[in-house]
Amino acid sequence: MQRPADSFISYASLRIVDSAHAQAAPQKNLVLYGLEATGKSAIVQAVLEALASTSGTALDGHAGEDTDEEIVQFAIVKSAESITGRHLLEQTVGSVAKAVDWKGKIGRCESLAQFVVELGRILNNHGPNAISDAKQRFVLVFDGIDSQREPPPTLLPALARLGEMISNLTTVFIVTAPRPNFLHFPGTPHIHFPPYTKQELLQILSLTTPSPKFPGDAKATKDVWSRFTAVVWDSLAKHSGRDILSMRSVCLRLWPRFIAPVLEGTHSASQFSRLLLANRSLFQSDSVLVPSIIADPPTTSTHPPTSAQGKMYQGIGTQLPYYSRLLLVAAYLASFNPPRTDQIFFMKAAAAKRRKKGGATVISKIRPGVSRHRKISRKLLGPQAFVLERMLAIFHAIKDDADSKGRHGKGKELTAGSADIEMGIATLVTLRLLAKVGSTNAGDALEAGTKYRVAVGWEMIRGVARSVGVEAEDYLFE
Repeated sequence: MQRPADSFISYASLRIVDSAHAQAAPQKNLVLYGLEATGKSAIVQAVLEALASTSGTALDGHAGEDTDEEIVQFAIVKSAESITGRHLLEQTVGSVAKAVDWKGKIGRCESLAQFVVELGRILNNHGPNAISDAKQRFVLVFDGIDSQREPPPTLLPALARLGEMISNLTTVFIVTAPRPNFLHFPGTPHIHFPPYTKQELLQILSLTTPSPKFPGDAKATKDVWSRFTAVVWDSLAKHSGRDILSMRSVCLRLWPRFIAPVLEGTHSASQFSRLLLANRSLFQSDSVLVPSIIADPPTTSTHPPTSAQGKMYQGIGTQLPYYSRLLLVAAYLASFNPPRTDQIFFMKAAAAKRRKKGGATVISKIRPGVSRHRKISRKLLGPQAFVLERMLAIFHAIKDDADSKGRHGKGKELTAGSADIEMGIATLVTLRLLAKVGSTNAGDALEAGTKYRVAVGWEMIRGVARSVGVEAEDYLFE
């Protein structure tokens, strides 16, 4: 089968041959750039292997004779296999020594200066392995050098000047999107690998086997997959997923949701237009283009929440961390309980008495002679401001009564001075579940005297409190 980009591969191969072959004008540096998965590494390796085998065969046929044939050797160093810049230098020296069959000792490369010395010593002294009077050219390829981790600040300019100190060396840089003059070396030729066209990309994707498949019908799976990838290209990937890796990722993520009606038996695989109409929402949202660590929500439920507010109240208990939920409950109690009632609700003696009685503590009795009047429920009043240290005291009081099995399984965890608590407070403020009272620039947001006000309602707090094993009604002043 003819490859999708045979004509371009031939053109790129000729450019690389002209730059790397020793019969041509010596070229010290060469930059190959283009999107990911456009064949840069594979083409470079294939061309260099062909040049090396051709020069080796010619030299073997003229053994013992003077010849003008050149020896081409190469080494490919992948930056993805190097952890640091120093590791890259040592990997490069080791790859070059292996390519030229170096028998001597290899020194350490703790700096670029030592790297240049070791590389020159190896390349300038491997002549006895070749026949006399034979020209030599060594091609050193750095694959993905623009994504090297922890590179020295002068790594690329130094590598670009290796040809000035080692005359028989050609350096090839394979990058994705080079910056202008990123080598700080003028006159460096660049070879661009253009992205695949729509026809080429769809032809490559047709070789992918999607999962899940239609039961017992491989031909229908292949036909629907081919039409599905074309729709994804036209709707999503045409302007935001031009490389084949992102295109394949988007198709494989959308495929199970796209064929779900067929697997459920509500649609037929032969009715692609109806299947496309039933899943039109998949191609109207760009959320699939954004990488996320959160799993996709299940699509089997046919009874969505009645309102957006109900959906938020239902899911906030599972989206917030354990301590953040306890802090939110403590903030609500600090906002709606008067400070004078803290000793009644949150002291250990009052808590033991309340658990013994099996209910909330009775605040006070009506004294004789005092007129009784109806009071408005605290839940119907607006939240009051509270200081941060009061909320933390309430948090530690209700933490002992909370059910910690949801996070820790068993036992209790010491939280005094834990950074998780302060981070949880900052997270609640960022999510606007807590509102800072006063000037936003007045003091540190985590100082003990900073005042806050809770910004959520009773229905939400009751659900969040029950998700951590706390009954908020037992701590709320009526």
